[in-house]
Amino acid sequence: MWLSDDAPRNSESRAISYSLKYIRRACPSVAWVQSYADERCQGLGVVYQACSFLYLGCHESPFYALDGEVYHNILATAKRQGNKRGAYLRANLDRARKIMLRQYRYIRFLKTDWLRRLRLPILPYPKRQMPDGL
Repeated sequence: MWLSDDAPRNSESRAISYSLKYIRRACPSVAWVQSYADERCQGLGVVYQACSFLYLGCHESPFYALDGEVYHNILATAKRQGNKRGAYLRANLDRARKIMLRQYRYIRFLKTDWLRRLRLPILPYPKRQMPDGL
């Protein structure tokens, strides 16, 4: 999900809230929702932090920079019909620059009793590093 910065205040957290309520109602067997925030948008997942998701850490993933756009590595290998972005990346992979970006993993339990099944440590939320002297 992506929302424009021009969207009204709290639009992201409202969209997440509505989505979680819908999932609870439409799919009552779903116990948790996992989401990732990545560095493509210089984000640390602050909207997930504001929505009380738990932070489980981060990992680096390969992305490709091509003609001012950033593409996830999966588009370089996915062969789905009709995916114009993926087809464009695959056709121009020789011109693309491979970069490694962090992806921040968040989870929200819809069934709180499932929290005890979590095998990963819950970590403090990542924060943007301030320059020295500020």
